[in-house]
Amino acid sequence: MRLNGKQGATMSAIELPGGVTIRTFSQPPDGFDPVRADDRALLAYGYPGRPEDPAMLERWERVFSTPIQLIRPTFRSMPYKRRRLPEATARVEHGTESTDIWSGAVVHAPAGDSFKWIEGEWTVPNAFPPSGAVDGVWYSASTWIGIDGIDGSGDVLQAGCDSDVMTSGGTIQRQLNPWWEWFPAGSFWISNLPVAQGDTMDGLICVDTGSTTSATIYLLNITSRVGASFRATAPTGTTLAGNSAEWVVERLEIDTNAPELARYGDVYFAAAYAGTAAGAQMDAGAGNVINMVDSGYTISTGQIEAPALVQVRYTGLAL
Repeated sequence: MRLNGKQGATMSAIELPGGVTIRTFSQPPDGFDPVRADDRALLAYGYPGRPEDPAMLERWERVFSTPIQLIRPTFRSMPYKRRRLPEATARVEHGTESTDIWSGAVVHAPAGDSFKWIEGEWTVPNAFPPSGAVDGVWYSASTWIGIDGIDGSGDVLQAGCDSDVMTSGGTIQRQLNPWWEWFPAGSFWISNLPVAQGDTMDGLICVDTGSTTSATIYLLNITSRVGASFRATAPTGTTLAGNSAEWVVERLEIDTNAPELARYGDVYFAAAYAGTAAGAQMDAGAGNVINMVDSGYTISTGQIEAPALVQVRYTGLAL
């Protein structure tokens, strides 16, 4: 579902903390059919443009052949999350990279090129506290797609869904929050986009043509047929490097100084594609897997199941 060209008409601008500006799209009229609409109408109402690649076009038509309600998103800041980028090992060629907070897969841009879009589809996990969980502490498994953050860049543009869990007095509490971020600005929950455990999400991030400071984000709940799209500007002083693209399960620093990983089982990222400014299309199989390591133990692993299918699996700390 690659976006071709710049955006059509947008509605009011929203100023968010960290120097970020959001612009939302006009609401489509009743009965609007994206499959039959022309490209200008798609862009005006916040739908991804038709891909040129035949296989991607077939998937685009399949996603939008059943109506999806695009809402005008509302945002809520969550300043206590995503305080830093991962501490990563040195880059390798077609192998395994390790970080302290991310696991999944990463592709690196060819020399002289940069990533301009990324897509992924995954099922929101039902998170549980890990063995030895501390009462009253939140554990997280945040699933997302993104550009930058692991290959020497100081930014990352990402969107996904948090799955957080805590045990309090013997009772398990959970919270699910779809979100987006252009680091180093804060993360923002999309507060009116409903998500439940087991829902299938489709994410797409498209950097505007000729720009490194504006992009359009699409986050669709395929199960409920509700989605949100909006155009975002980079935080003040930040530009997108575009040197890597990722499909990730992340652990977050929520209420402790250490990031805590929830027991999430398995997450599969399908349609794991990314594209570059020069027009190259790459799948996750062209890159590396990422393992999450804590105190010398691998606690979450990435594996390429097929060229555009990434498995991320919880393995947990050795006790």
